Amino acid sequence: MPSKPAKDKPTPAHLHMQARNTRRFKNAGKPALQKQQLGRLARKGLTPALRTEMKQLRKAWVPWIRQGGGGQYTRKIRVRTSQQLTARPGGQQSFVGIGLDEHVATRLLKTRSLWNGMSKRKAKNVFENRSRTADLVWYNPPPKVGAAVGSWQPIAGHTPSIKSAAVGGTKAAITEGHGNGTPGSGRDGQRELAVDKTRQDATSPNAFQDTLIMGTLATIKHMSDPSTRLNLARPHVKALPTPRYAALTGNKDLRKKKHFRNLVAHVQEERERKKWEVGSVMNKDARLEGLVPPVIRSYLKANANKPLDAMAAFRSDVHNKAVPPPVNTSVESDTRDLTTKSLNQMAAKTTPGRRQRALSDARMLPVAPPQNSRGH
Repeated sequence: MPSKPAKDKPTPAHLHMQARNTRRFKNAGKPALQKQQLGRLARKGLTPALRTEMKQLRKAWVPWIRQGGGGQYTRKIRVRTSQQLTARPGGQQSFVGIGLDEHVATRLLKTRSLWNGMSKRKAKNVFENRSRTADLVWYNPPPKVGAAVGSWQPIAGHTPSIKSAAVGGTKAAITEGHGNGTPGSGRDGQRELAVDKTRQDATSPNAFQDTLIMGTLATIKHMSDPSTRLNLARPHVKALPTPRYAALTGNKDLRKKKHFRNLVAHVQEERERKKWEVGSVMNKDARLEGLVPPVIRSYLKANANKPLDAMAAFRSDVHNKAVPPPVNTSVESDTRDLTTKSLNQMAAKTTPGRRQRALSDARMLPVAPPQNSRGH
């Protein structure tokens, strides 16, 4: 992973993009940047069933957490409900069914002393900042050169995103690489370490907001892979002796090229959407705006800091313009180790021309949002 700050030197493609977005900004009447709330963005486009269940759980948790003092929450936090994946028109049900994965670890959400003094709005955002479990998919490379086919799981994810059998629930879920639920173990454990590093920074002027944002940044980095890396799994999945299935694509065997590509498009769409969403929250914060990479920031400014509008403009330009905007093509995640510096420390070390890599810049998007991607 990158260890040095990004210098963000503009290329001719950057300059062309900036000129185009400046025209957009002026033609739109120079709109002011809108302030965004991460929890509200994360729940946008979920099915009514998922939204209703989360709202019910939130109504119990928020008053409890804001009472202050100690204690452990004993009621339900996790959302598990729906075989309908999206509110998007044309979305299809999946035999698997999905839930929502908290970006801040359940054990932290259940410990009241960690959240003393949190406002009602922040509490709502922390509770609602989640991912559809179906979208959390990653590649596991061979454990050694020449590893026998079938001796490891080349593609895996959060329960129940990837399956070895077309059955519902958690049965046959492939979760290799997720970790055992303790800090530092696997991808989920690395995410928790990153969130904890930011949460424990007593120097931050807005610690709850930083923790909320880091939950999303660490989810992007650790809990799903970009298409450039997921595609490395393709030959290994094709060679498997038995089928693989995904919640996003239903009972289609991922060993077949078109179904594997469909899965990759879905995962890429949601991973990038999270980047535009969290970028819009950081972009309206004077302390954090320098952490937003140049392409995402340019489109957000031209589109009133509305992440879905900015993402749509980028999608149109990257597929249709003679001079498309720059695209991040790094095979691996292009962010730094998020467990060694808090978000506030990264913001403090960011200067013009030297950006700490808390968030990577925009990657290629599908021509259109895939069928079961999160709705608008």
